[in-house]
Amino acid sequence: MRIPYEQAIERLGLLANLCSFDPIVIGTLPLEIDVSSSDIDIACSCDDLDRFAEFTSRQYESQDGFQVRHSIFQEHASIVVQFHALGWDVDIFCQPIPTAKQWGVRHFRVEQRLLVLSPGLKSAVTELKCSGLKTEPAFAKALGLSGESYAAILGLEHCDDRELLALSGM
Repeated sequence: MRIPYEQAIERLGLLANLCSFDPIVIGTLPLEIDVSSSDIDIACSCDDLDRFAEFTSRQYESQDGFQVRHSIFQEHASIVVQFHALGWDVDIFCQPIPTAKQWGVRHFRVEQRLLVLSPGLKSAVTELKCSGLKTEPAFAKALGLSGESYAAILGLEHCDDRELLALSGM
């Protein structure tokens, strides 16, 4: 059995090491809708992605499966750092835009609000995730949202609590 994700983050020094990159832990673990394949997801921001890649390489290249990938995500250059440590897969995502404005963080905030407002949604989403759906498609299906699930979740970002409660059927 692996250690709790919070302990893994602490033991790896993830938030402490990444503090100058405005790290935010996102994803299924802090939402408590994780499944056995869930990993530790951290979003970061840095104007100089090469500097970020070099920094994370120095910090974590000794970890199993370490890799750094450059990609484009939502029309922004991005870096994805991945490795395995302490029984956990770790994904660190970085873009040159403020962390709070990144899609992953924005999705996370909407999902967090939904789960606070409608605690019964947790079991429905977790069950859909266990059947193989990713997080945003699971939320979209549980809520009966149409269209592309990632955009549909972002479409809820400016809804007030009353609107989110109505959507969740509570």
